Amino acid sequence: MSIQMLDGRKLFLIQTPHATYALAVDGRQRLRHVYWGAKISRPEDLPDLAGQQEAASANRWQAPQEYRTGEGFDFAEPALEAVFSDRVAGAQLAYRGSRIGQENGLDVLSIVLEDTHYPLEVTLQYRHYPGTDLISRNSVIRNTGREPIILKAMKSASLAMPRGYAWRLTHMAGNWAKEFQKEQLMLTHGKLVIENRRGTSSGPQAVPFFALDEQGQATAANGEVWYGVLHWSGDFSIALETDPFDQTAITAGISAAGSSWRLKPQEQLTTPLLTLGYSAAGFDAMSEALYDLQFDFLAPRAKAHQVRPIIYNSWYPYQFAIDEGKLLSLAEKAAAIGAELFVIDDGWFRGRTDDRAGLGDWVACPDRFPRGLEAIADRCHELGMQFGLWVEPEMVNPDSDLYRAHPDWVIHQPTREKTLQRNQLVLNFARDDVRDFAIAMLDRLIKDYRLDYLKWDMNRYMTEPGWPDATAGEEGSLKIRYLFNLYQVWDHLNRSHPQVLFENCAHGGARADFGMVPYADRINRSDNADPVDVMKLHEGFTTLFLPKTAGGAGNISPSPNTINGRVTPLSFRAHMGMMGSMSVGINLLQSPPEELSELRTWLETFKRLRPDLQDAYVYLLASAYRHPYAIFQYVNRARTATTLFAFGHGLNFQQQLPLIRLRGLQPDAVYTCEDGRRLSGQALMNRGVPIRLRGDYASHVETWRRHD
Repeated sequence: MSIQMLDGRKLFLIQTPHATYALAVDGRQRLRHVYWGAKISRPEDLPDLAGQQEAASANRWQAPQEYRTGEGFDFAEPALEAVFSDRVAGAQLAYRGSRIGQENGLDVLSIVLEDTHYPLEVTLQYRHYPGTDLISRNSVIRNTGREPIILKAMKSASLAMPRGYAWRLTHMAGNWAKEFQKEQLMLTHGKLVIENRRGTSSGPQAVPFFALDEQGQATAANGEVWYGVLHWSGDFSIALETDPFDQTAITAGISAAGSSWRLKPQEQLTTPLLTLGYSAAGFDAMSEALYDLQFDFLAPRAKAHQVRPIIYNSWYPYQFAIDEGKLLSLAEKAAAIGAELFVIDDGWFRGRTDDRAGLGDWVACPDRFPRGLEAIADRCHELGMQFGLWVEPEMVNPDSDLYRAHPDWVIHQPTREKTLQRNQLVLNFARDDVRDFAIAMLDRLIKDYRLDYLKWDMNRYMTEPGWPDATAGEEGSLKIRYLFNLYQVWDHLNRSHPQVLFENCAHGGARADFGMVPYADRINRSDNADPVDVMKLHEGFTTLFLPKTAGGAGNISPSPNTINGRVTPLSFRAHMGMMGSMSVGINLLQSPPEELSELRTWLETFKRLRPDLQDAYVYLLASAYRHPYAIFQYVNRARTATTLFAFGHGLNFQQQLPLIRLRGLQPDAVYTCEDGRRLSGQALMNRGVPIRLRGDYASHVETWRRHD
């Protein structure tokens, strides 16, 4: 058991392989944070708060409360703000009890706090993922009384960093086609907030992730890093605040901006998980731990280690102009190059010849598909391919039968003009009838069209966030209930159709978050597949997420690319595509025979390499932000094989790369390269290997396997 309580001191310890998380109850029965950092094995080495009786002072530092409510002189961002029926605001939480047990193979600590006057109970939950230095936290807020309580802040957790450090923050920002851009800055006194308020998404303008290191000294392989990821796909807030006593506090969870929750009598609200981690070995160890979290605990269990197929999508040659004949012919061409999954994108349903109509009417257009989609599904299966379909269940066109029948189903404010984006509105998934409609519709599509793959898109944010039909007092819960019901739909799909692969598209990185990881087998990393841009996009994405989930706009993209008009060789684009969930974005109808032949060869190469790439750790050996080249190293989980991907972009003056030192190998093992070279893991990591890149957009791939 990794969790223990020392009864005499009411000290709680969570011991992970390399870290300790400690909290304790003081003499006033307040739960206080004690320590989080490198491992301390002896409980006696930690402060004893049991005798501490004095209340907080405005002019003296005191160990902060573990779940901050703004009590007394605590002016930091509160995790909980409650308004009671007598209009008294705030909360004063005292310790009432604890439980230590197991849940789904995880050690779990539950600490129960109660307000000293009002019928409000908060259970803080801590889960340790065995074999890792990861702990997840969240809160369960319960109304034990007879009157409603209004929650104006309902965060997952607040935590305190070691005091007196000068912290560097690493986070990610971006925009459409420019996702996962790493940013680093030193924290100063005051508050910095990473936040999203777009309703339907968690990004990509901000990502629910933070990492802190002291003085900016941590590197890829060295130094201490404290970090966290929030398991939530909508509005979120991560507030980092340094007070005059040099105490940096973090409060993270659902954003309180524009949201509230009316907690009815005997009702409880469970907040999303915040997974926290500590690394003593730099940012690489952070990424490894987050990969292990996905490999072993979060990824959809039935498909966690399933190979991701090579995708060809009808959008690339035809966009909306599709029919049965065109797609049957295109499927033949896709199978001929070695594609394993054929996906029909937007344009297949009734009334859909452009983006102005039809969205919401999920029935195959009878004029263009007189036999439905079954004929195409059957032909794809005959060709040895899987069959997939694009949908956008959360959206509707005003020009659709669905909207005409249910105009009340869209998110809107009755006195405001409805803002259109891409000629569509957002369905109110906070409504249970909308949720149930989506479940029934998706079940029908999967069954009737014999789907192996479902691509769930989401192409706009929430505006005019109103719910005129909501029960009085519950309007503020719209964005929160929307996500709860969205997760219910995804959970139903995974449970009811465990054989189907699901893509979390969301127009490029808009829902790349740990809230969606348990439900989706593929993530749209970006709609940008320009291979030079992808060097940077993939660097940010693989800091947090498994490379095999990295989908998007045809990872072998057309040339010239539509984003920047850049012309690059097929070899460069193919090598780039191998680093993620492989898909082909080239218009096969316009490709000359020699290009199709070369493309097939590259896909055969990928299939040969794929077993060691799919379940692998990724190490960034050289960043495109700092060099005119980028080098990524993939190491399979068994540490028996490693593949190097090197890309040049703008090398000058006969520049030669330094010897490239690998990471993550077994030092005493001997590895053999495909060209016959044989070196120990120690030599590969300490001395390195030469890589030669010459010419514009040069690329190189080599694999080393352990010699047994």
